[in-house]
Amino acid sequence: MLDPVSAIAFEMQAGKGMFALLLGSGVSRAAKIPTGWDITLDLVRRVAALRGEDPGQNPADWYASTFAKEPDYSELLDLLATTPTLRHQVIRPYIEPSSEERARGEKLPTAAHRAIANLIAKGYVRVVLTTNFDQLLEQALSELGINATVIASADHVSGALPLVHAGPTIIKLHGDYLDTRIRNTLGELSAYEPALDQMLDQVLDQFGLVVCGWSGEWDVALKAAIDRAPSRRFPMYWAARGTPTVAAQALIDRRSARIVQIDGADSFFDALEQRVQAIEALNQPHPLSADIAVAMLKEYLPEPRHQIRLHDLLTGEFNRVWDRLARLTFGVQSWSPEEFARQAAQYRAAVEPLLPLAYTAGMWSSDEQARPWIEFIAALGNRRRGISGSTSLIDLRSFPATLAFYAFCLGTVVGHRPALFGQLASKTVDFGYNGELTLGDALNISTVITDGGSGRFKSLTGYENMHLPGSELVADILRPVSKHELREADAFDNALARVEMALAFGYAERRIASDERLSWIPPGRFLLNRGLCGLLLTSWRTDYEERAMESDLSVMAGLKQPPRFDDVQSWVQQASVQMMFR
Repeated sequence: MLDPVSAIAFEMQAGKGMFALLLGSGVSRAAKIPTGWDITLDLVRRVAALRGEDPGQNPADWYASTFAKEPDYSELLDLLATTPTLRHQVIRPYIEPSSEERARGEKLPTAAHRAIANLIAKGYVRVVLTTNFDQLLEQALSELGINATVIASADHVSGALPLVHAGPTIIKLHGDYLDTRIRNTLGELSAYEPALDQMLDQVLDQFGLVVCGWSGEWDVALKAAIDRAPSRRFPMYWAARGTPTVAAQALIDRRSARIVQIDGADSFFDALEQRVQAIEALNQPHPLSADIAVAMLKEYLPEPRHQIRLHDLLTGEFNRVWDRLARLTFGVQSWSPEEFARQAAQYRAAVEPLLPLAYTAGMWSSDEQARPWIEFIAALGNRRRGISGSTSLIDLRSFPATLAFYAFCLGTVVGHRPALFGQLASKTVDFGYNGELTLGDALNISTVITDGGSGRFKSLTGYENMHLPGSELVADILRPVSKHELREADAFDNALARVEMALAFGYAERRIASDERLSWIPPGRFLLNRGLCGLLLTSWRTDYEERAMESDLSVMAGLKQPPRFDDVQSWVQQASVQMMFR
């Protein structure tokens, strides 16, 4: 299932120009732009100061008791400035940045404004409704060389082109800050002029709607317009930080809108724009979330300017895996084949969406870009620490780490990145048993289950009669992940065999280096294919003779001293003999 932001992105890309945006003050909050009501209250304080009075904590109440009416933005400006030029000078500091504010990046277009501008520039959004009266969106569009049609009052409606013929259009429902007629009070927000109402009805009938930064509390006329819109043929999405207000929830219920939980307008619109671009790049009718993420990863990896977006993408994807795993509250006290199979299937499902990303990262990441993956995989593998119960079920908690580990390693092989393979496989971690282990040893599918080994995977349907069920399971999971680069079965088998042989070789070398007796090495499915074994051995023998310590197998195994190639051949033969007695 698509996540909500990807769902909007897919619909927005599929129906180009079908959506309008409704933006409230929350969109400009990050720019430190005050709301119209904030400005009105500050003007009340100025009037009170001119009268030598203190308005206290509730300037609106002071104004009402003093003048027997609610504070009105236009009337306050008339009191403080008698000409349009003077009124403009009063308002400018609230909206336009001073040199100090500009240096701090305040009162300037934010990431949200620029992402929206990009969506408009590429034709995905044609109409923006906004209750804001700043010009940040216009500025963001101007940076892209786009002059939008701005409708800030009923007067502008009559002179505007029909929406079907107009270019990008911004409809400022509360007016523009340069016009003293902006709407603030409850009375002003209770009804629009007929011309503005008619245009609003047209937009709400002919476009889908994405709402962000609007509380729905005070804008009576806008709520009424949304309620009376006859069409339900286009969807409505409501982006909300936390729980929507009571008024918003009522509107959401009546319109059957879909709530999208967000951290803020900047991150929401930035993610939306990136997903739309990723789907466009894929040019597929039904892209999955994983495909979108992979397209974004490929865009971010080669560009240093995207390092923050890369960080946010990986952090978000990693956190989604953690969240899925956190919901799997399995018991580990009593082992049974059925329980092992059930847990293994759900652990696989929890991490499987991440595997295409891990594979792609292995192909293209720099050493620095690989570091988050190494830390994440190590942390995943450490999920079995400090838990008591059935050893096999406890070890199975590291199965997601094993799958992510193999996907990344396979990517390094396909991308000809032996050093990156070695960097990951030789990373040492204290998992709380047997001292420090390398990830290559701890997460090898043949060693990750210490009680019964990978033979426990015979509990899974279809693997009951496999010689190496764990290795075969990894192959079945990774084959579709690498289908674009490894279209032929032989190509996939060759690449995975290189992964398995490097892991087995590193395991054996480390045991010998520590003066341990080598009686077993981790087997792999490549041992069942003598032709493939011979091909790899011949290829690596040549590599050793030419480069010794710098050979791919040495680098992938993370060795610290040159090995003897004869050892490689003897270990493979030893493992093959072990296979005969399985």
